[in-house]
Amino acid sequence: MRKIIAGLLVSCIGVMTVTASELKLYQDPIPYGTYITDLDSMLTDAVKRNHWVFSKDESGIRYANLDYKTYKITTELMVKDNSVAVKFISAERPDCGKKSCKVDMGKVDGWLVKLRRSIAYDITLAVRDDALKRRFVE
Repeated sequence: MRKIIAGLLVSCIGVMTVTASELKLYQDPIPYGTYITDLDSMLTDAVKRNHWVFSKDESGIRYANLDYKTYKITTELMVKDNSVAVKFISAERPDCGKKSCKVDMGKVDGWLVKLRRSIAYDITLAVRDDALKRRFVE
């Protein structure tokens, strides 16, 4: 009996550490390889599909901002090793007129997942177009 309880405790502790280090759905980097030649242009088109606005500061850091339904969400688009990842920075509701102006993180996560999907979609189209070009050239 003691062995069973000890085994359950050890397995629960192992599960807890794995769960804490998992990425959110929107944080997984999207590789674009050599298929994207003008990354900023592609990101501008991809993020505006769902009301996001792309911006880039003087130091070269790329951002995607959403101002939608009383929510203001700021994310960083991290570019590293020919891949793009969405990094959540902040979410707030400054123009809320209701009693409860809590930020619904379920909605925020959903919008972040849609942002990632939109970027992945445009990268997929670029890969497909390159494959079609190569197919008809050969």
